Amino acid sequence: MKTIVLQWPSFGPYHTARLRACQAMAGAGVKVVGLAVAGQVQGRPWVAGEDLGGVEIVTLFPDAMYHELDKAAVKKAMKNGLDDLNPDAVGVSGYGMTDSRAALHWCRKNNRVRVLMTESKADDAPRSWWKEAIKRHFVKQFDSAHCGGSPHRAYLQELGMKAERIYDRYDVVDNERFSQAAKAAQADRDAYRELPGLDEDQSYFLVSSRFIERKNIPRLLAAYQLYRTHQPEGWRLIILGTGPDEAKLRSQVSEDKIPDVTFAGFQQFDQLVAYYAFAGAFIHPALQEQWGLVVNEAMACGLPIGVSRTVGAAYDLVQDGVNGYTFDPMDEAAMTEALVKLSSDPVECERMSASSREIIKTWTPEHFAENFWEAVAAARP
Repeated sequence: MKTIVLQWPSFGPYHTARLRACQAMAGAGVKVVGLAVAGQVQGRPWVAGEDLGGVEIVTLFPDAMYHELDKAAVKKAMKNGLDDLNPDAVGVSGYGMTDSRAALHWCRKNNRVRVLMTESKADDAPRSWWKEAIKRHFVKQFDSAHCGGSPHRAYLQELGMKAERIYDRYDVVDNERFSQAAKAAQADRDAYRELPGLDEDQSYFLVSSRFIERKNIPRLLAAYQLYRTHQPEGWRLIILGTGPDEAKLRSQVSEDKIPDVTFAGFQQFDQLVAYYAFAGAFIHPALQEQWGLVVNEAMACGLPIGVSRTVGAAYDLVQDGVNGYTFDPMDEAAMTEALVKLSSDPVECERMSASSREIIKTWTPEHFAENFWEAVAAARP
């Protein structure tokens, strides 16, 4: 029996969907194991309970928050965990964190296949030559790579990974699960009337985000206020999520008298899909985002997209005028223009909705699994 491990800081629905697909596509006598460091990551209070499709899950610190763990303890636990599992290959989540480097070290020491799983791209942050040199040092220790999309592929090549050893479509969600759940919600709208913002039938823009600076919500609120100045009877704005900046955002709405903004909190899957189901369009204004899986989710539910052009998903998933619009996240006027375009023509909205569904069809857990196994095969001598 061969064992293949995929390692992440913690597990949520994104990871379990990928693990199930990998196991379903694995050959005879191959066992897929998901190896998580902690039970939770800050800002993502996921609830477990999904069908894992026979995949084994190992969590090194099940009751801990990832960012609160001691680095020495993580190194030791990762070594012991991999010693116990004794995998033939490991999909390693990045190269910058303690757990990732410990997994890479274990693979090198034990001469096992190591596949880098990454969503880093060149414009994520200011780059310095010495930091890039350190990254090249780590990247060259991997046999192959599984990355997000076109900008991530290009950055890996800059860091020295050969093009023929890079595979994309790492960033996927369970499209079918989101699509079917949204359709079910649409068939029974009254069941969701008690959720914040869903008591009204008026159309709305939807945002789903952590409330931190780089998510750029204050600038979106300013753009939305300008939009409502131009269109007093325009769409509402519902914002899902939580985070340290929530009080500031609520104060901005109150002090600037921005109309029809609802903060709906963090929602688990069953409630989340209801917000997607009844939204008119999805907005993701982040200043920097390596990918942005909420864009995948929204497209699987058939939403037109307004997205910052610095968001990783924008490069491959959002086509201007086809299924949405991209904008400069620093330009409030450009953001306002996107809101106007998305909400002005119901027929155009329907066309963009269909385009989102069509584009996302080639970004599924099955595509993730197929390319992951290709990356494992490419790593073998």
